[in-house]
Amino acid sequence: MGFSVVIALIGIGVAQKFYVKSPEISEQLAERFAGPHRLLSNKYYVDELYNATVISGTFGAGDGLWAVDRTVVDGAVNGAGKLTVVGSWFSGLTDRKVVDGLVNFVGWIVQESSLAFRRFQTGLVQNYALLMLFGIFAFVGVYLFVR
Repeated sequence: MGFSVVIALIGIGVAQKFYVKSPEISEQLAERFAGPHRLLSNKYYVDELYNATVISGTFGAGDGLWAVDRTVVDGAVNGAGKLTVVGSWFSGLTDRKVVDGLVNFVGWIVQESSLAFRRFQTGLVQNYALLMLFGIFAFVGVYLFVR
């Protein structure tokens, strides 16, 4: 542990001498060892390598996924929406023309046939009794003469 502290103190002393008291020494060393100085100053080019591989790859994958989302996913959703609109239009047309048409036709038939039945349904009991008497005579007549 003591050795590590001594090495750290030596490093602090050398840095004090090179960068604070005599900065020209660090400039001379930078000129003499230009290649290693550039490599260390650029942090072994790790950031540039990371940017060229991981970052650009992530952006490229994001662009590709956005294109898939824009064309495939949105296309499927928009297509399903349009199909639903067309299907609902056909359903509404069928409901108006077929279902409502049949219901209205049945109502029209009942209304038109009620004109004929109104003559028989007068509300007078005497008329109903007379019609029943005619029915009994017709039934007995058919039973006796057709047999």
